[in-house]
Amino acid sequence: MCIRDRLGGIQSVIPVTANYQYGEGMSVQIFGINMSLNQLPAEMLGILAVMMSILSIYALAQFVIGGVVELGMCAYFSKRALGENADIKDEFAYFQYFGKALGLRIVTSIFIFLWTMLFIIPGLIATYRYAMAPYIMAEHPEMGIMEAIEASKQMMDGNKWSLFCLDFSFIGWMILSACTFGIGDLFLNPYTHMATAHFYLNLSLSLIHISEPTRHLRI
Repeated sequence: MCIRDRLGGIQSVIPVTANYQYGEGMSVQIFGINMSLNQLPAEMLGILAVMMSILSIYALAQFVIGGVVELGMCAYFSKRALGENADIKDEFAYFQYFGKALGLRIVTSIFIFLWTMLFIIPGLIATYRYAMAPYIMAEHPEMGIMEAIEASKQMMDGNKWSLFCLDFSFIGWMILSACTFGIGDLFLNPYTHMATAHFYLNLSLSLIHISEPTRHLRI
């Protein structure tokens, strides 16, 4: 199990792996350190159970709250990319759409999971197929969940490889950031978010019909 935090533009990875071998019992690997549960004292087992519970609750809370924060981040970086004034409070301006943001995250996660069940490549393609849905909903919060997903599918038709190449271009910086135990993400994430916002705006200006004569983000 890998717990990844993208809340607030900060990424961190906590690798936790549980294994069971016949005759040896359950073992847990945390940060590459193997621990056999059969060899741990009862006190350590209690502490480990509490830690796993906290991590699980944290991951669930991050998933639930992360959807609405993601919309705010999409709006913030899109406004910056458009040259408009943007404030950090814009990242928390979408809590009135909490249910819709959570629904979008749940539906896209289910779709990606189902495609991944077929094979890793279809799952990766699905990830990029729905990648623009949060940006679309951030700009058009009146849209429904499936409308935003369908608009993302239309927008990414023929453009998934371009976004993949954009993401892959940051691989070197991601490796360097990993060497700093995630501290480098404080500088890398705003850069990647801004690049993705420019990608979205370039696509939407050419593919999406916008009713307003002058484009702006409604928050």
